[in-house]
Amino acid sequence: MFNQTRVGALDFMSTSGVNQTVVPIGGINAVAFAFESYDKIWAAMDGALGDHVRAAFGKVGLFVMPKMLDNGYRNITSSAKPINGPDDLKGFKIRVPGNQLWVTTFKALGAAPAAVNFGELYAALQTHIVDGEENPLALISSAKLYEVQRYIALTGHIWDGHYIFANQKKWATLPDQVRKSIETRLGEAAEQERTDLLQLNTDLKVKLEKQGVAFNTPDKKPFRDTLMAAGFYTEWKGKFGAEPWGLLEKYTGPL
Repeated sequence: MFNQTRVGALDFMSTSGVNQTVVPIGGINAVAFAFESYDKIWAAMDGALGDHVRAAFGKVGLFVMPKMLDNGYRNITSSAKPINGPDDLKGFKIRVPGNQLWVTTFKALGAAPAAVNFGELYAALQTHIVDGEENPLALISSAKLYEVQRYIALTGHIWDGHYIFANQKKWATLPDQVRKSIETRLGEAAEQERTDLLQLNTDLKVKLEKQGVAFNTPDKKPFRDTLMAAGFYTEWKGKFGAEPWGLLEKYTGPL
């Protein structure tokens, strides 16, 4: 669908992770343990960092709406034991999306990341092909992963959001007042979606606890320290480039 939007077979779509294969800087929001809170996320992604990323997508034939959708903070689930710190990830077989930012994050933390298609994840967890996975609570709930995962560590290690894309050529054919209306309405919808998702995650924690899931909230500092010692942030600063990394740190502080 992402590629179809680029070539004009689709006019609009929304996604996050796959866009990194075309515009690597599109994944900078997912640098592990970068954003401590939503106020910093929205300041960055509605501001200068988001503008930089949107401009990069413009170079590959995509117009990006000014407001992103919230996909939530990602958290680690496990079946055998709770994840309380980096030591619990040593050798831990964890399913991750098949992109390098996720893979290198968990390798640096000592885990054994494995790319498994989301549609096959439930079976992979059930048969212990992987020990755990990481996703926002909404996906953990909708895919019923809690049936095969006993523990959820609220690591909030990555914040994930969805851009709303339009085919740039199609977008350019629309009258100014139509483009303005679409931007305004999708912006309003994005703001409401962000509010809705916060409430959904609050409700889901209660729901999942009733399903027998045990939650814990690990200290994030040991994870960040481990990544720093492994050279993770230095590596990704080099990959993303000094300018966008500087924009990221404008909102997150030094990484």
